[in-house]
Amino acid sequence: MSIRFLPVQFREFTPVFGLLVAISAILRPAAADRLDEALGLVPSNAVAWAVVPSMSALNADLADMLDRANRPELAVAGRPIDVLVSQFGISAGFDERGSLVAWTMSAAALTDGEGVMAIPVEDADRFIQANFKPDPKQESMAYRWKDGELVFVKSIETHVLISVQRAYLADWKPDAGTSASLQRRFGADATMAMRSTDLLMWIDGSVLEKTREAAIAAAEANELEIGMAGLGGNDLIQRLGEDAEDFVISVDVDALAIGVRSWTRFSSDGAWSSLAKDATGGLDRPLLGRIPRQPFYMAMGVDFAGFGGYQGMMDVLEVLDVDQGMFPAWMAAIGPSMRGMEFAMYPSKLGVAMGGALNDASLLLDTTDPETLRRTIGTAIEGMQGVTGAIERKTAWETDATQRKGGTADEFTMTSEIAPSDRRTAAGTVGDASLQLTVEKMLYGPRGLKGLGQVIGDGYVMTFSRRPDVLQRAMEAGTAGGGLSSDPVLVSMQSWLPPNPDFEMFIDVGQLGKLARQIAALFPGGSEMIPELPRSMPPIGVGVAFGLVDQKASLEWALVVPSEVVGVAVGNAIEQMIAPPGAEGGR
Repeated sequence: MSIRFLPVQFREFTPVFGLLVAISAILRPAAADRLDEALGLVPSNAVAWAVVPSMSALNADLADMLDRANRPELAVAGRPIDVLVSQFGISAGFDERGSLVAWTMSAAALTDGEGVMAIPVEDADRFIQANFKPDPKQESMAYRWKDGELVFVKSIETHVLISVQRAYLADWKPDAGTSASLQRRFGADATMAMRSTDLLMWIDGSVLEKTREAAIAAAEANELEIGMAGLGGNDLIQRLGEDAEDFVISVDVDALAIGVRSWTRFSSDGAWSSLAKDATGGLDRPLLGRIPRQPFYMAMGVDFAGFGGYQGMMDVLEVLDVDQGMFPAWMAAIGPSMRGMEFAMYPSKLGVAMGGALNDASLLLDTTDPETLRRTIGTAIEGMQGVTGAIERKTAWETDATQRKGGTADEFTMTSEIAPSDRRTAAGTVGDASLQLTVEKMLYGPRGLKGLGQVIGDGYVMTFSRRPDVLQRAMEAGTAGGGLSSDPVLVSMQSWLPPNPDFEMFIDVGQLGKLARQIAALFPGGSEMIPELPRSMPPIGVGVAFGLVDQKASLEWALVVPSEVVGVAVGNAIEQMIAPPGAEGGR
């Protein structure tokens, strides 16, 4: 949705929603009544709107963010509100304590960039006189921006409404129905979370598909490759829009983190609601509660029953056109018995060169039939032996093998090498095989995959090294619980994520940066290519919840990025922008 009713110099930022996302990155949460007041400006028959409920205390918010991010250079541009006002090309009468609102009335208007912007003002007459010139040759409410563009302007005391279409302003009147409709559609719990955010955007599901092609075209025209390329490839908006009734996204920022959260409600007779009928949730415990609590690279948990069982999750991924290769094929054979899985990669004292990235990793498979599960895994590992393309694999599986330090555990082994030329198949080349073997050595170490497995009541634990201490920690966490989910940092991040998630993942950027430097150091000069990141940075968190609410499918997801991570990312981006091409130390 291009901002046709804004000055020419601001159009390069295109969509209104994109603009408000940028604004929200420096705003603090607003009170609930401020959202109701702001939504009172939006006609209830609008098909899309975006609201920043409160723009107050901006200097304090920015100071907190910069202090936490430890990136004082981000303040060079001055107060964000001043930057915003400058980019709008407006002056005098602007009220930085008010709410900023935008909406559009049809899918065609959204595609063409025709909507209304409500700008908060302290003095509407002063604001209009300072920023516009009346156009006596046009109809009433017609003005010209300083650059000469024709717009229509209407004063409503607290705000000035601006649009390229006079009809939008002539027909405007306050409307309490928009706020009431939001709560009626999403319920009290979801709207409570929406009210605490800095930016809230809603779009009628029926216009998602209609605007998809226009959104992709706008992204390509403005070289917005990140995200939009995947949008075009996976048709995510189209797939959500086929039976989506409402799509909401919010952005919440404070000194600790930036959170992005989304809610989608689907029609009761659509494909999504059909999938959600069996999505009841099967785990009676927090995800990540049965894997060891210790510093990690990445941790992930899935409640299969929350997606309607293993096959239900596969169906959801298929609808989203998401690669299902992250789950091994053997899981399909025992899908009905699978309740959930938890996996984490931890830093190892052996490092990547000696032990591989998975040397201290553990996997917990929550199942109602652990004995059948381990037999299935053993058969699958043994079945991997042989030649595929230019790679020859040798595998072994031994049940209840005696361990050096006592006890028994299942042992499995997989070694890989370039197959002799007379045994290779047409499925791959030696070059491809060499690259794949290099990756496997980084994961498992130079000796290949040598792992352990053990049944623990209602689950099966696997590690990817022969270290008994790693297996012991995994078994203790899998049996006693209270594992990684009880980590204070993760607990503090839960309020940013959906309650009772069916999928949860945390990525520790600081620890992952250490891993990346270890991998890069295996190549001459490689370590200099990876910036050194503070290991004390909190992790990035992702959560997804899927289910049936009032006979309609509901899909909620959230992403939380700590301010320290934001500071590093933006700081490195600034370094890239100001560094001359080929400069030493450039990232």
